[in-house]
Amino acid sequence: MSAPVGLYLKNLWYVAFYGGELKKGKLLPKEVLGEKVVFGRTNDNEVFALKDNCPHRGVPLSCGWFDGNRIQCCYHGWEFDRMGVCINIPALAPETNIQVNKIKAPTYPCREINGVIFIYMPDKKLSDQAVLNDLPDLLLAPDKAFKHVERVVLPCNIDHAVIGLIDPAHVTFVHQSWFWRSKKSLRIKEKHFEPEGLGFKMARHTPSSNSKGYKILKGGTSTEITFEIPGFRREHIKIGEDNEIISITTLTPLNETETELNQFFYTTLSVANMLWWPLRKLGRTFIGQDLGIFRKLKAGLENDPKLLLVGEPDAQARWYYELKKQWIKAQEENTPFVNTLKHQTLHWIT
Repeated sequence: MSAPVGLYLKNLWYVAFYGGELKKGKLLPKEVLGEKVVFGRTNDNEVFALKDNCPHRGVPLSCGWFDGNRIQCCYHGWEFDRMGVCINIPALAPETNIQVNKIKAPTYPCREINGVIFIYMPDKKLSDQAVLNDLPDLLLAPDKAFKHVERVVLPCNIDHAVIGLIDPAHVTFVHQSWFWRSKKSLRIKEKHFEPEGLGFKMARHTPSSNSKGYKILKGGTSTEITFEIPGFRREHIKIGEDNEIISITTLTPLNETETELNQFFYTTLSVANMLWWPLRKLGRTFIGQDLGIFRKLKAGLENDPKLLLVGEPDAQARWYYELKKQWIKAQEENTPFVNTLKHQTLHWIT
């Protein structure tokens, strides 16, 4: 069954894996935007992604063997290099004039930066000269890697996952915790937004006084939060002149009912190394609270209810749908994407 029209955004980069999951000489299958993909890492540490079907009879290539250089199908032993080019068909007699290198398994652009593997999902077959959109900015120097990664699968489509990611109103009720906030600490918030790349940015500001998680950070703390399609949220916290915290959440639709959430964390704070175990536990608790509410959302959506977006707390959700609309239009008309959002100040209570 195909996904609803407009659910997936193509010609964009998506997070596939944290690099540590993909070992040399191993194949790792994964569904991305409803497409079956097989990932691998060569002995030279190059990452690649192919459609997970042998072009001969369609058996998943991930069921075959990979020696770090060649992938061999388990059905008839056809062999392919990391670019999907067929390099051997064992059953062919030596005198055959068939050019096996004309046979190719479809490929996907695949890149690894800061220990994160990205896959580019095109809307049609790419030419060798295709110009790809830029990779998302991870805010890290090329030689840096994230200190911690958490991953969960949310039981919902990408639209519901994004709205949950950028929704400020749920925090009071879903993330009630002694270490974060309670319903007794509600405050009116005023946040200034501006268009940014493929999305929007909450301008740098001093964190809310009722956010306990920020209170332990001393030395003049400020934060800036950015969201860009297809599902990429960055929070950059500055602590004084010398320290920072980078928290990045990415959403990758696996199919029309499941979306993978990856949470990446980096900091220059030395105290984080001493408090690593409790910090990881708190982070997992926070993500677990989101997972719990999405499971309840899944049950509710089975009734096919009419859904609403109301007032300024839901403005970012409306912006998301507008960005999707503009991106799809640009791809269909083969024109540059234009971010039509405007500077705006929003108010809500959390």
